[in-house]
Amino acid sequence: MASGEPELGSVLAVNGSGLVVGLSRPPAGVRPLSLGELVAIPTRSAVAIAVVHALRHGRRADDHAVADVQLVGEVVATGGEARFRRGISAFPALDTPVLRAGPDLAAVVYAPPTATSVRVGRLSSVPDVPAHLLVDPLLGKHFAVLGSTGSGKSWTVANILQAILRVCPHAHVLLLDPHGEYAPAFGERAEALDLADLELPYWLMNFEETAAILAPGRDGRAYAEQAILKEALLTARQAWAAGNGGAPGPITVDTPIPYRLSDLVKLIDEAMGALNKPEGAAPYRQLLARIESIRNDRRYAFLFQSLYLRDNMDGVLGRLLRFPVADRPVTVIDLSGVPSEIVDVVVSLLCRMLFEFGLWSERGRAVPLLLVCEEAHRYVPASSADGFEPSRRAIDRIAKEGRKYGVSLGLVTQRPAELSPSALSQCGTVIALRMSNERDQAFVRNTLPEGSDWILSSLPALATGEAIVLGEGVTLPMRVRFDPLPEGAQPASHTPAFSEAWRADAVGIEMVRDTIRRWREQRR
Repeated sequence: MASGEPELGSVLAVNGSGLVVGLSRPPAGVRPLSLGELVAIPTRSAVAIAVVHALRHGRRADDHAVADVQLVGEVVATGGEARFRRGISAFPALDTPVLRAGPDLAAVVYAPPTATSVRVGRLSSVPDVPAHLLVDPLLGKHFAVLGSTGSGKSWTVANILQAILRVCPHAHVLLLDPHGEYAPAFGERAEALDLADLELPYWLMNFEETAAILAPGRDGRAYAEQAILKEALLTARQAWAAGNGGAPGPITVDTPIPYRLSDLVKLIDEAMGALNKPEGAAPYRQLLARIESIRNDRRYAFLFQSLYLRDNMDGVLGRLLRFPVADRPVTVIDLSGVPSEIVDVVVSLLCRMLFEFGLWSERGRAVPLLLVCEEAHRYVPASSADGFEPSRRAIDRIAKEGRKYGVSLGLVTQRPAELSPSALSQCGTVIALRMSNERDQAFVRNTLPEGSDWILSSLPALATGEAIVLGEGVTLPMRVRFDPLPEGAQPASHTPAFSEAWRADAVGIEMVRDTIRRWREQRR
């Protein structure tokens, strides 16, 4: 055996892809076999590779220990070079010796040299072997990072993206950051946008998003306001297009063509004046009052900040999606200061623009895009009754259709049970950190391949920054300890140290005054 490892035992039973291995007592200085490790079993044409998924003692007191292992593939010599491939061409015979897959053999299995892969850490079971993710399958078929609070999700996401950027410096990544913690992790390599820097012209919103701000609700009054808004919105878009050289195609209420807010107000006012019955004017007045209130609210300045109307859609998309990259392949959108009542609309607008940019790009010239949604359960809830319907619909569409147009999705959440099942089911790679909630574990169980039950049982015992990775982005399910991030490349997600902060009365009233000033200025 090329691995040079000592013999662990021999095959006692073969049952399809499962084997029962009788374990010998390990010699002095040899580490006992552990859950999730790889073992190697010679066959007549290759070396079969199996994963240990259960360990137990024999039925009698004098019996040796027994391991249940699952065959996952084999290592074959091709052109003088060892290669791993899924599937088994020849099953091991009874009494065949079983060996631990040493670092050299594990490296062949977990880090195929023929694929573009990035290192993110080391295998927990074999610390000498680096853990790699396969870039194209990881991004091409979406991925999810799941784990309880404090398990290291932010560090894991930053680690993965930084590893990808080292080999793909001209990437196009849009990261939705609800807590304002990711900008420090990328430094000068990120275009960090918060409310003060974000510019999303109101006319980029489609009708559903515009109605969510100007005519919210689901009652009869809201439906009346939405009908008035829809007619006025279409006419306002058509008026601007007619005065600016016309439109290249038919204009709908959702076409991203500029329109003047003053024209919208004028059209609603004229429609109200044409009513035969004054008592029917209530929805018109409500709509006009809402528009005026929104225009004067500083919190909405990033949507309604332009003093004059201009068609700057190319500049907005170029900045958000990084065209050109200009050494900043990541755009971090800090959503922490966005008013809670319109976070849904902002997320919906960003996600929809990302998808439609990929959809309408010329085939052959389209550049792949990656959308990463931190706290994804807030924007893609499991039930439409939980709200966030526009963003839920936009992200679900990327999950289902995005890969056809080069738009990839990364979902990050601490509550997978509260996340849309249709969106999560589209994620080809799952990176599961420590997770103790039974509902969340049950949700992850549905994504596991057959024979991987050992993974679920290990989730509550994972250390911070340690994860189980399975799916398209890895050759085999593996337990990974992610590399630590260097100083200056860490997300700002640390929890304040109460025991240190409360030992001295070091903060005075000036800190309170400064906080109030920042609060009033809406500046973090």
